[in-house]
Amino acid sequence: MIFITGEAGVGKTTLVDEFHQAAARRPNLRVVRGQCVEGFGGKEAYYPVLEALGLWVRDAGGGSVVQTLAKQAPTWLIQFPSLVKAEQREALQKEILGATRERMVREICEALESLTAQDPLILILEDLHWVDLSTLDFISAVARRRGPAKLLLLGTYRPADVIISQSPLKALKQDLVIHNLSREISLERLEESDVAKYLALKFVDGDFPPRFAKLIYDHSGGNALFMVTILQDMVEKGLIARANGRWSLMVALEDVNPSVPETLDQLIEAQFQQLSSLEQCILRSASVAGDCFSVWAISSSAEVESGSVDDACEGLAERLQFIKAAGIHKLANGQISAHYDFRHSLYREVLYQRLSEVTRLKLHLLLAQRLKAFCDPCEQELATELALHFEGGHDYEQAIRYLILASENAAGRFAYRDSLEILRHALELAVKLSPVLRDELEVQVLESTGDAHFALGALVESAQAYATAAERAQQTGLKTAQLHALTSAMYPLGFIDPGQGLAAVEEAVKVSMSVNDPTLLASTQMLAAGCRLVFDAWSQPDADLYTSSCETLLRLDHSGLDAYQRIVYAHILVLKGNYHEALESCEGSISRIGHGMSLMAHYGALSAKTSALLLMGQLGKVLQITQAGRASPDENLARYWLLSFREAWLRTVAFDFEGARRICQGTGKAGGEYPNSQGETIDQMAAGYIALYGGKYAQAIEHFRNLHEPAVRTKFFRHWWWRLMARLESINAWLILGDLSSARTAADGFLESALSTADPHLQALAWDLKTRVAMAGSDLQGARESIQQALAIVDKFEILVAAWQTFGTAWQVYQHAKEDKTAETYRDRAEICILRIANSFALDEPLRATFLAAAPVRRILRETAVNKAARQHTLRRAAAAS
Repeated sequence: MIFITGEAGVGKTTLVDEFHQAAARRPNLRVVRGQCVEGFGGKEAYYPVLEALGLWVRDAGGGSVVQTLAKQAPTWLIQFPSLVKAEQREALQKEILGATRERMVREICEALESLTAQDPLILILEDLHWVDLSTLDFISAVARRRGPAKLLLLGTYRPADVIISQSPLKALKQDLVIHNLSREISLERLEESDVAKYLALKFVDGDFPPRFAKLIYDHSGGNALFMVTILQDMVEKGLIARANGRWSLMVALEDVNPSVPETLDQLIEAQFQQLSSLEQCILRSASVAGDCFSVWAISSSAEVESGSVDDACEGLAERLQFIKAAGIHKLANGQISAHYDFRHSLYREVLYQRLSEVTRLKLHLLLAQRLKAFCDPCEQELATELALHFEGGHDYEQAIRYLILASENAAGRFAYRDSLEILRHALELAVKLSPVLRDELEVQVLESTGDAHFALGALVESAQAYATAAERAQQTGLKTAQLHALTSAMYPLGFIDPGQGLAAVEEAVKVSMSVNDPTLLASTQMLAAGCRLVFDAWSQPDADLYTSSCETLLRLDHSGLDAYQRIVYAHILVLKGNYHEALESCEGSISRIGHGMSLMAHYGALSAKTSALLLMGQLGKVLQITQAGRASPDENLARYWLLSFREAWLRTVAFDFEGARRICQGTGKAGGEYPNSQGETIDQMAAGYIALYGGKYAQAIEHFRNLHEPAVRTKFFRHWWWRLMARLESINAWLILGDLSSARTAADGFLESALSTADPHLQALAWDLKTRVAMAGSDLQGARESIQQALAIVDKFEILVAAWQTFGTAWQVYQHAKEDKTAETYRDRAEICILRIANSFALDEPLRATFLAAAPVRRILRETAVNKAARQHTLRRAAAAS
């Protein structure tokens, strides 16, 4: 990484241009460039990187780049819609769903390493003083990579502008330099001797007075751009011309001095005044359009026919005045237009600053309206540019609406910090609106802010943003917006304060009853009932309300459930044991996810999917999901917690209780001030299991009692389910201790509680417990009746985790009854379930061995079954690999 730094006009771009031209002459060396744009920093994530990649893929030989992006960087390929076929887009969206900022940066680094494995690449990023935060992440990651890559990253910026804007670029550059990961080339102003050398090279055989170099140096102050512009101006005015075959000064040296402006701004102004009125009009409009502009864009704002604009721009470029040709390009709206760049950003800045406020406002508004009128299909693509011009034209309503679109673009690139910066700016503009418009747009911005905070894992800030949005909507009578904000708050609150989240959805139900919208009422009641079933307690009235609301919604809205409704539906299906249907609902929700709250929907689908797979006995699949996605709490705390808790639950099922405790205690440290009730509960369960299987029954009972009879009953995801499981294990401990009276009474109560839910896993285990209590009391008939109830459930539902235990108990019952053939049948079925669970893991996965070595499992398994299953498992994996 090389940083080229220096003040405006000192020669950074010229140096890079010369380097580019020299490098381009070398075979198999690719050079691509991207430029940061003033006003886009913080609004257009990865803008210069995407510009450079876009040029690369459109260039000859770009096919290999597209293939590499498809294979190694799908989060980047999706940013170029024209490169993705319609039939591939949906699959690509599914592939990147739930991706993070870290994944996006990692993917592009790996892709660049692959692309530069053979042929070197130079990536030039200019004007980094206007850089966005996501591009800084990219620069930092590329510079710190240790993998082999033939890649040079070259960046230019003005240090003074970085200091004034307080850009993080300064700290990043210093850190990279300190760690020998980058170098800085700081360009200083020219000395008088340098000016003399330039004169000798520019004007070969020149015959100038001895003090001419000093005069130019004194006036330019050693600024390279100023020096070049002064000399160009003198040539145009005839002060320097060829005479007798040599370049000469045509006037006395003392006569030159008064004609040279004292500042570059003055010189640019003087040159501007020498242009025709048409050229001046065009350049004024172009200064508003930006450093790079199209003839199409400025034709209306210049109020001139595009043909005349084309001719005028071509003439200016040929005379090397103000602008240079940048080729013919296809616009986002499909039209073809010539493009031009200002020869230096200072030219544009000077011309823009000299515009009156009224003229500037008018030109911004004309340009915004032209872009909007002709670019409806690509409004989102041009959102940042449109927002910039509408703001410049003081149309703050349109500016805010396009800023919201720009924030969605940033979210689509997983650049949620950039998204938040855009939304903060939108809120700053909102105060300039009329009260009615301000209220509506502020609520939209606040909701989008809640989405972005959630995606970053800032759960408290997310909940606060939704609460503020709901409060503002309530104050202004925007009931639909209030409903949406209240229900959205359940997502972050589900992690940090489910009780408060349930209160929010209850408030949403009250609001929905005051709105004359049956569809909205049904949707809100369905969500509230679903949340109560998951986060509060299972109750048949809520289950019935959920079902009836769902039926009403489907009758009123033929488009079916949206992504978030499908996810709640999937969780309810899991609680009812309909795991395959739940998995289908999760997949269906993914196909309906768009921008905005996509991460929330993704996390919801992930939660339901892992719960279903776990109870189905697909422990290996759950482990793959958790270990692939549980990278670091710094990426997203919500995702980290979700996957950590699933893996901890999985480990308790696989008898790795120490592993479960390590994960739970780690999540507590990562969560900091956040409550960790779910992690603490699984940790207590694991501690109870350790005591139970270690023969410390009284200690085990105490652990389990603390869970099912807590001093303070906190709510979290499926908390009532965990409390029932703790009751079950307490009874198991009493049974082992021989306290049959306590065990029998508690088992009856547990069965009643389990049957009051719709969960077949709990119901099967409850009847299994009833069977073992009857066996302990020598009630063989009672044991037969109870085990038949349990067997009926496990035969109906695919609940392997409960099934292997139930079949194992049936083996004991019929063995005790001297019905050996029936007993062995149930032992065989228990073995099949156990091995299906074990074989969901990779053969060398330690959890597989831990599960098979557990005492309750060993009691059932025969050695021949284990060896046979291992051989079959190896053959299946080998066949799949081939």
